Formats: sequence, C-alpha cells, structure tokens
Amino acid sequence: MDAHRDATVDPALEDELTEARRAADYFRNRLDELEDDEFAADSLLPGWTRAHVVAHVGYNAHALARLMRWAETGIETPMYVSEAARDEEIEAGAALDPGQLHYLFADSQDALDHLWQRATDAVWSAEVKTRQDDPLPARATVWLRARELWLHAIDLNSGAGFGDLPEDVLRHLLADIEESWARHDDARGLALGPSAGGPAPGVTEVSGPLPELTAWAVGRARSLASLRFTGDGWNGGEPGDAPTWL
Repeated sequence: MDAHRDATVDPALEDELTEARRAADYFRNRLDELEDDEFAADSLLPGWTRAHVVAHVGYNAHALARLMRWAETGIETPMYVSEAARDEEIEAGAALDPGQLHYLFADSQDALDHLWQRATDAVWSAEVKTRQDDPLPARATVWLRARELWLHAIDLNSGAGFGDLPEDVLRHLLADIEESWARHDDARGLALGPSAGGPAPGVTEVSGPLPELTAWAVGRARSLASLRFTGDGWNGGEPGDAPTWL
C-alpha cells in the first residue's frame, strides 16, 4: 500500500484507466474463444496469423511498460531497440504454443497495469517517445494500449467488428487518424464528414455509419458500399483505400 501512497487520484485519468482495462477484458474474451488449432489461421492483417496478433499485443504491453519505466526513472528506454528487432520478436512470439501466448498476453498486461497503478502525477506527465519518435506524456500510454487492444481484438478475425466498439472509442480513433493525416501529403484534401455546408473546394469528404467509416479509416474496410465520397479533393473524389495513418 505504501508503494502506491502517492499514486495519482485524477478522476479523468482513473476513467481512462478503467476504459483501458475494459479493452483488455474485451481482447481477453476474444482470445479465450479461440481453440488451440485456430491460432494458426489468418488474421485480418496481411501476412499475420492470429498467433502473430496475440504475440504483437503481448509485446506491445512490454514496450509501453518500458515507456512507463522511462517516465519513472528518467532513464531513456525506447519502446523497441529497432524496427527489425520488433519484427523479429513478433515472429518468434508467433511460434509459441497457444498456452504460452495466453500467458504472454496475461503477464504483459498485468505488468503494465502494475506500473500504471503506482504512477504518480510526476510520472504521468513525464515526456517519453513513441517508436515513431513522437514526444508525448506517459499518460498517453493508457490510450495507446486501449487502441491496440480494441483494434487487434477485431484483427483476430474471430467475429468481432467495429460495431462492437463503444462510440467514444470509434470517435477517438477517428480523431487520431485525422490528426495523423494532417501531417501527411498523401492525405491532403481528405476529410471525414459530412460537414454542414458540404466539402470545401479541393476537399473530398468521406461519410457513412460510424463503425464502417472507422473501419475504412483504419484500413480494415471490407466494403465501401456504405460510404459516400463527396467533393473533388483527395483521389479526385473517387472511392479508394484510406491513406496510411500509422
């Protein structure tokens, strides 16, 4: 108890942590539904099996835990030594048996949650960096983890869909994507709509039901039939795959 005596009591942050744990429970439930012989089946991510997805989610928790330790100690500890090392770790993890993958997920999630539980306000506000070298406060690890869990629960390709995600999660994802697109030339002239007055000249608005729009924006749309592309900007206003956002 003493170790957590100075831990934050920020109500907004407590809500964020609760939502991240809800996402962890959702992923765990989807994982628990898989039979052992289903781990080798294809996920929704090209070239990855379900085992790859589970390994990635487990190692992502360890990577975010490294950022939390950086925030705690002030000693720079990157998420990954290199992109190659990250890829090799996932490939090795995908070769684990289902029991080991279940343990990897549970153990890594618990380790990250323990670091969250003991973090003080100073730790939460300490600046760390993502693997893209973007600076951010350690507090951002909570949403980054929740985002991974929600998206990759769908990537397990076991029946979960964007319609299962809470509306606030979908809107948070779209806000992240729009912020990312604003920094990339290949998304110039693209907006998620609709806006009240219609698209401005040189802009294409993509609109549709929130789950389908989010699935498209994160690169996981199975069909564009429910989406509307309006305007003369990005891609000439023609339907197409969404630009990369991560």
